[in-house]
Amino acid sequence: MTNPRRLDPYHEESESMNRTMIALACLAALMLPPVALAQNDQIFGRTGTPTRGLITKISPTQVTMQSTGISRDFDTKDIQRLTFGDEPGELRTARDRVAAGQFEDALEVLRSINVAGIENNNIRAEIGFLTAYSMGQLALTSGGDRAAAITQMMSFMRENPNTYRYFEGVEMLGDLHFASGEFEQAAKFYGLIGSRSPWPEYQLRAAVLQGRSQAEAGNHEQALRNFERVLESGLSTSLAVEQKLHAAVGRAVCLAATGKAEEGIKVIQDLIAKNDPNDPEVFGHAYNALGACYMQIGATKEALLAYLHTDILYFTNTQAHPEALYHLAKLWDQVNRSDRAVRARSLLQSRYPASRWAARL
Repeated sequence: MTNPRRLDPYHEESESMNRTMIALACLAALMLPPVALAQNDQIFGRTGTPTRGLITKISPTQVTMQSTGISRDFDTKDIQRLTFGDEPGELRTARDRVAAGQFEDALEVLRSINVAGIENNNIRAEIGFLTAYSMGQLALTSGGDRAAAITQMMSFMRENPNTYRYFEGVEMLGDLHFASGEFEQAAKFYGLIGSRSPWPEYQLRAAVLQGRSQAEAGNHEQALRNFERVLESGLSTSLAVEQKLHAAVGRAVCLAATGKAEEGIKVIQDLIAKNDPNDPEVFGHAYNALGACYMQIGATKEALLAYLHTDILYFTNTQAHPEALYHLAKLWDQVNRSDRAVRARSLLQSRYPASRWAARL
């Protein structure tokens, strides 16, 4: 049967016109000046839909966007990520890989980008940060070169002092020094989060991270002062509450190390009873702290159970999990379960070869 639409001259003319319009639209898109493309910059917040417009200024604390004729400032603490209208597709792919924790794949994509051909300094900075960040994550977890990662991030920070990724960058530098056992240096970088941030929540975060570094260095009294300062804060925002939970965990570790393990156990048991167990970031560290408290009083089986919680339930916490595996390897030997001890050591060495806990075996 003949298609009646093929016999309609008006239909044929309409289709021809549509094809012409599509071709013209494609040509116009190719000829758009950089400013027009940049109008498609986007700011993605922690929640809600992104804001589209032209990013006109970036600093460590604020990003300014011109949108629908209005200039708006966005605090970087509320920004999840920026995208730029003229960025290459490979950059979007790399961001997705980083968000998924696929850091090796992200680096491969990032290294395929011809950075020399990119004129937008904001895009060049984003590529630089994601490269340094991915190297840092690999160094913290799967055997990457920590010294090279530190050098890469330091280079990025020197070249981009106004990056909106500033606080992420200095925290990564602190984490890398912490993982290397350079606790004093780590505390200095963590301190920058507090001293250069206008937000009280970030200042609490800095105190928690500095406290952890001080505790690991054996300065438990100094660490306790930092943790207690956080706990005494009157802030009640969600970010502040999260830092208070971390401070409570840190305080328990310090109590155990200073001969007050029973008090530390009560602190952690109270925290576990009153908070959401679906938070691996808090609960992984909490159960490790509980294990440390039990070890201080010679309660081997209770310590085993505490560290097993981290191993089985909170293994996605890549800071807490290797610590738990290290102690499990020791504790299983103490209860004559050499098979389980071997399993813990093997997992620690295979999954976290670059961790300071693997180096202690």
